[in-house]
Amino acid sequence: MMPNVHFVYSMSKDAWNVLRVITEHSQYDANDPSEWWLGELSREFVGEVRSMTDEEKKKEIISRHLEVEYQKKKQLLDERIKLFSEKWATINESYFKIVARVLKTTIADDVLYTGYLTSAGSCPFHTEKRWFMVRTDDTCGDMIAAHEILHMEFRRKYASLCLNEMKLSSKEFGDFQEATTFLLNEEMSGMLSRPDYGYKEHKKLRAMLTDEWKKHKDFDALLAYYMTIKDSWRKE
Repeated sequence: MMPNVHFVYSMSKDAWNVLRVITEHSQYDANDPSEWWLGELSREFVGEVRSMTDEEKKKEIISRHLEVEYQKKKQLLDERIKLFSEKWATINESYFKIVARVLKTTIADDVLYTGYLTSAGSCPFHTEKRWFMVRTDDTCGDMIAAHEILHMEFRRKYASLCLNEMKLSSKEFGDFQEATTFLLNEEMSGMLSRPDYGYKEHKKLRAMLTDEWKKHKDFDALLAYYMTIKDSWRKE
């Protein structure tokens, strides 16, 4: 028995995420004029929701929209769930073994992650409940799952150390969390459907961490290195 992932569609979860991306900007690359976090959502629909001041009205518009879209895209959703599930099954065991090794952690055999499909372009996650979201319009669901699960396992192992003992700010912690997904490219090359690109604002940090990782391939050493550059990497 191994940890595993299953993919599902929940309209209520999708509605929650659609409302989130329409009413909040992304934490990273927030000034991108494309508003990438909206994904394939119709800008006319987005405008209609944003024009409402009442929260319940916004939720009603989103619910109606998703009900109509579900009827149009039910077959696509079923196909995506099948595609994501079949692809993940081929890498599940290898993926969790690599994550456990890289992060020096233990992942219980009975752990089950849930990947919820979403109409939005941003894919949030919940560490304690072990769920994440996958864009319906992205055929590389395994890459998104790998990215988000790495975040969650990192947080489970290192969040308390980083925030409470090492006294990283929430921004410094978030930058390191996001930048370290370069490990998917270094340790899982050829296993996933596409490379992990990360956010534009972390491009320099990812390159610096990648170079350091190649020297030791030790996560604790990587974190120690980050502590020495956390205040300067944007300027270098």
